[in-house]
Amino acid sequence: MHKRIVRIASAIVAALVLTLVGANSSAHALSDAIYYPPSFGGASTAGSSLGGTSLTYSNGLTINGNTYDISKNVQKIPTVTLYVDGAPATITVKLSDSSGTYEIQGVAMFLNVRGYNPSTGSSDTWVQYSTTTGVTVHDPHGLLGTTTASVKYDKSFMYVTFHLLPNKPMSTSWLIFTAWDKHMSSNTAKVDNAVNFSYIPFAY
Repeated sequence: MHKRIVRIASAIVAALVLTLVGANSSAHALSDAIYYPPSFGGASTAGSSLGGTSLTYSNGLTINGNTYDISKNVQKIPTVTLYVDGAPATITVKLSDSSGTYEIQGVAMFLNVRGYNPSTGSSDTWVQYSTTTGVTVHDPHGLLGTTTASVKYDKSFMYVTFHLLPNKPMSTSWLIFTAWDKHMSSNTAKVDNAVNFSYIPFAY
């Protein structure tokens, strides 16, 4: 009877966690520990049952040195134009995790997506950084030139920087970021009409 009560209690806790973190984040319960997904700056990660604390911040995205708040599931920023055959662009995602940044497994950036509140399935162009497999690029239209990623850590955060050189024009697109941890908990941030690729305008 005691084991049955424990299992029921664990199921109730897991259900409450999923409600608290929202439909676009996932928290996993393994044994008696609750694992919350990586954060882009929002307060949805209420802290791990392992004793970690959540962090809130408003500079989760940096594009060519300009920072933006991506702490909500969906947000809008001024559209950034990246130039074909221009200077390499850098897009940095700042991640935290209530159990420690060592729990974060990777992050993917999805491009060439449009429409009202699209999903990652709406994208056909993406770049992924994983701590286990490194950088993976899926670029069927040849929109991206040389594309790499680098990672650094400080006491509280993991920074993943995508280095890319646009190769062809791309109409204004959402950016969608998905980050996940070792326990397969994931979180997504969507940025409305974030970037486009364009030729460098001629000066007359």
